[in-house]
Amino acid sequence: MARAAIPMDIIEEDTRKHGRLTDEDDSHPLIKYYKATTLIPDKPPPLHRLLDRQPAAWASVQVTSGILSFGLGVVFAVAFGIDKFLLTLFRVPLLTGIMFLVAGFLSNLLHKHPGLLQVCFYSNILCLAVATTGAILLCVDLAKHQPDKLHFQVEIMVLCVTLLDMVVSAILIIFMYAEKRNLEKNSSSSSTRRE
Repeated sequence: MARAAIPMDIIEEDTRKHGRLTDEDDSHPLIKYYKATTLIPDKPPPLHRLLDRQPAAWASVQVTSGILSFGLGVVFAVAFGIDKFLLTLFRVPLLTGIMFLVAGFLSNLLHKHPGLLQVCFYSNILCLAVATTGAILLCVDLAKHQPDKLHFQVEIMVLCVTLLDMVVSAILIIFMYAEKRNLEKNSSSSSTRRE
């Protein structure tokens, strides 16, 4: 059985004061209201600090840029050939686009499934590593080719999208790392209280 020791104030309302009942009519009892005198704060939900930083908004930007990156990769591969550029040879925008889509969807699910924090953290680290490698390959491609061609402009756009993905992943990694440290600190302090 649940039990709580919460002090309550009793507020009584006598209907005779309002003129609805006469002194002879005692068949109706007095109405009593119970009001808590002290408020007990609710237990914060899991990942409260992380969810206050709106990771779903960052994840939505991640999903959008992943779709854009994937689309640019398909357009670039179809328009300029697969074997001419490192960008298409290693399928940089296709791979980063798919990875950022998956990482963004996982990060969007954090508010419903807090157990995905570890998976989201490592998927964003993997995305950041692949995007960094892709950005290096894009820079090598840009250094090898002439700046006045159309493919140069498309590669610049793919590089900008990849850099945006990297920034968003880095922000999410920082937020998730801070939340992981907070959870570890809270679990260690609660285990010492139990002992």
